[in-house]
Amino acid sequence: MKTTVYADVLFCVNFIVDYVMLLSVKRLTSLTVRRRRLVAGALVGGIGSFAVLLPPAPFAVSLMISISEAMLITAAAFLPMSVKGYLRTSLLLFAVSFTYCGMMSAILALASPKGLTVKNNCVYIGISPFALIALTLMCYLALRLFDRLRAKGVKGSKCRVIVSNRGKTVEASGIADTGSTLREPFSGELVIVGSNRLFSDLSGFGSYPEGDCGTHTNLRMVPYSSVGGKGLLPAFRPEEVIIISGGKRISVRAYLALSSGNDLSDGCDAIVPAELIMKGS
Repeated sequence: MKTTVYADVLFCVNFIVDYVMLLSVKRLTSLTVRRRRLVAGALVGGIGSFAVLLPPAPFAVSLMISISEAMLITAAAFLPMSVKGYLRTSLLLFAVSFTYCGMMSAILALASPKGLTVKNNCVYIGISPFALIALTLMCYLALRLFDRLRAKGVKGSKCRVIVSNRGKTVEASGIADTGSTLREPFSGELVIVGSNRLFSDLSGFGSYPEGDCGTHTNLRMVPYSSVGGKGLLPAFRPEEVIIISGGKRISVRAYLALSSGNDLSDGCDAIVPAELIMKGS
């Protein structure tokens, strides 16, 4: 049975699907990226979906098209990053996309629903906008549930935090906290909260009164809100941050905020966002 393919529906469906897949990759890798970059990547994916209009191609050709599309989408959404990180992220996006295409092919083979076409590893679904929105929300909720289950295994776990900056290195005990979602306002990067007593020598600006940025360009004031109230924490981005958890060494990009508290949590000297540890899990 032939299916009439409408270009506008094809583009909109794949734009939304690619956006959800990019959200999945972002959550799985804990990459810091602005929403407009994900939209840009989804736009590239929406344009790439027009491959479904091409004549049927051999599997090897379709595979190469899919890999090339994943690399273009990754470039639009996540660059700049290291070559290794770019290849790893592209392969992850390809794997997510290939899994999705395989699921749609299975549905097509078993149920033969009207309006579903899979060709050249591209998917066309002729469904109503309401059904499309509902399915997209279901996919995103499933993703969040999966993410919460991953975080549950990390929550409260002990780790070691190694911070290097200005030719100095400090190693401290840390604890993973799923409730720690502090981000540096301008870059959006996650923030580790560490003891001022241990880490102040690495910062280069020492200990400043709350709200005083001094003259150091590497200093950021990070707003926080807790049961005890609201305020600002002085923070800086170290040259290198390594988290050792479960026998794994995880290199991350993050800011380090300095707290004057002597005991941050459970005898540890650093509170680490669980999302940073999940990056290496």
